[in-house]
Amino acid sequence: MTDERLNHVTRFVVRQSQGQRTDMSSYEELTRDVYTWGSVSLALAMAHETGITPILCQAQGPLSSHQLAQQGKLKERYVREVVNALAVAGLVQLEEWTGGEDGVEARYLVPDTHRHALKAAGTFCGLVSTCARQFSGVKECFDVDGPSCVRYENSMFNALDELGVLRANNITTAILKTPGIKQLLDDGIEVAEVGCGTGRLAHHLAAMFPKSHFTVTDVVEQPLQLARQRAEGERLTNMTFHLLDVCKVPYAWTEKFDWMFAFDVIHDLPYPLEAIKGVFKALKPGGHFSMVDELVSSFVAENKNNMAAARLYALGTFLCIPESYQQPDSEALGPCWGEEKARDLLGKAGFHVLGLTRSGTEDMGPMAVCMCQKTC
Repeated sequence: MTDERLNHVTRFVVRQSQGQRTDMSSYEELTRDVYTWGSVSLALAMAHETGITPILCQAQGPLSSHQLAQQGKLKERYVREVVNALAVAGLVQLEEWTGGEDGVEARYLVPDTHRHALKAAGTFCGLVSTCARQFSGVKECFDVDGPSCVRYENSMFNALDELGVLRANNITTAILKTPGIKQLLDDGIEVAEVGCGTGRLAHHLAAMFPKSHFTVTDVVEQPLQLARQRAEGERLTNMTFHLLDVCKVPYAWTEKFDWMFAFDVIHDLPYPLEAIKGVFKALKPGGHFSMVDELVSSFVAENKNNMAAARLYALGTFLCIPESYQQPDSEALGPCWGEEKARDLLGKAGFHVLGLTRSGTEDMGPMAVCMCQKTC
């Protein structure tokens, strides 16, 4: 986003937050921004997934659309159109004196200082494009007589796996701030992850703490199989994998684990309180539970003008609500269930909340690690 456009949006938000009346032209410009950047986000997702922006982020100098097409084994005409969208939007730079009326072929570049941000944005826009693929299915769920849920497919697990790569380091750092947890992991304890997906965070921790044993669980077989294959490829011998519904923890797992964690998953479950109770059952007395989730309020009024929360409500419409609304009585919390609701459910399950640790500034908005203890 250009400085001018960013300043315009900032001024609009400030006026809104101060309760000032916004003139119609500013509001119309804001609505144009919405569909303009929505269009550009699809272009960035395509450039990311076809390898165009990764090539630019590794290039030693500017590249033409022909060079990009050749390196990526792509059709030049498509490459040219999508990279022009990114260049005109300011996400990719045009080399000076190229692409003008003098006929010098346009050449594109991404400065070193911009590459991390562009890669992250491409990953997030890939998630948005994945949401678009199930637009029709979710639309049917709105109808009072339509279905209630659309379950995650392989493409969604792949998109979420890419996000896990970006977030693993920050989340690990936040988790290890809990007093004493690193020493326990160094010495060797029994650990379990609930709803692992493809298991990025568990793999990261298992590699860091080889003396601890990690039991990785999910209710869906396909991502669990990917997690198992990755562990085999990385030769991680301190991991085992189980298909598990955390609401139905087997008797043999009662008081089995020293520490359990769930990364961005509890709000995606149809019965979150029952899931937290399942975690409580599986923990040893004195055991710890780290619940990682989005750092927002449970109340929409408190989230007003928080654009990270706006993104989460939007994504929740296509991801979290359709995934969790599996039964008529499902709670379907959504990603903005918030700190207040989380603390309430943890308390009802019997946990003592020790504290909340911010995971750092995330590109999608901050996350928090809520560390709890089973004290009875």
